[in-house]
Amino acid sequence: MTTPPPLPSSVHVLTCDNPSPMTLEGTNTYLIGEPDAEDVVVVDPGPVGHADHVRHIMKAAAGRAVAQILVTHRHSDHLGAAKLLSSMTGAEVRGLDPDVCLPGGEGTVLPLVDGEQIGVGRSTVAVLHTPGHTSDSVCFWLPEAHAMITGDTVLGRGTTMLDFPDGTLTDYLGSLEMLSGYQDAMLLPAHGPLHEELGPVVRAYLDHRQERLDQAQSLLAEHGSLTAEQLGQLMYGDKTGLNQTVITRIAAAQLDHLTRTR
Repeated sequence: MTTPPPLPSSVHVLTCDNPSPMTLEGTNTYLIGEPDAEDVVVVDPGPVGHADHVRHIMKAAAGRAVAQILVTHRHSDHLGAAKLLSSMTGAEVRGLDPDVCLPGGEGTVLPLVDGEQIGVGRSTVAVLHTPGHTSDSVCFWLPEAHAMITGDTVLGRGTTMLDFPDGTLTDYLGSLEMLSGYQDAMLLPAHGPLHEELGPVVRAYLDHRQERLDQAQSLLAEHGSLTAEQLGQLMYGDKTGLNQTVITRIAAAQLDHLTRTR
């Protein structure tokens, strides 16, 4: 087993006990803030039904107030526990999608905005809109820690699924290209192990997607017009553990991208 890289002092990670083929070891929750800061920001508090994980978050805050609860996107394994944590701390919940936002008390809460910078003590959390996995996916750049929280846009192991048609491959490739500019940043994914450098993982993602697109183009040239179901079956057959619905969705995202870029 590879030893995880040491975390900056302003970052603390907790892995929820919700393992599955999609969540890997579980959802990684991040607390951002120096140990001597008054406040912390919590990113991706995890799924509903895991009160122990929320208690672990509170313990890791170690007396610091939870200023904001941020979510990388609206999927329930990231967002589900936000309401409980908000009720315990009074912190507002914020994501790019207004529908995931919750006020910590009275009044309204503003959704996240691309390029927004959130200060927490001596740390900064910068919002980067990275659509593709979902249309509302964001990453959080931590300049002082030189680290990137990637949500499901880049995982610590394996490749991510696109929630097509909400998340498109065209958007996703653009997001990966943008993230490739943070070559030596530490990778802090929502699932799977941490990595010392983001760049090599992003490059592997881009190469993998291009290989699949090349394969799709070759099959289309050979067979002519294909439905997403037909293309998925030709590309993946019965050799993958994915079900046919997922395979068809993957192929549909590839066809959509090829149509957009034709």
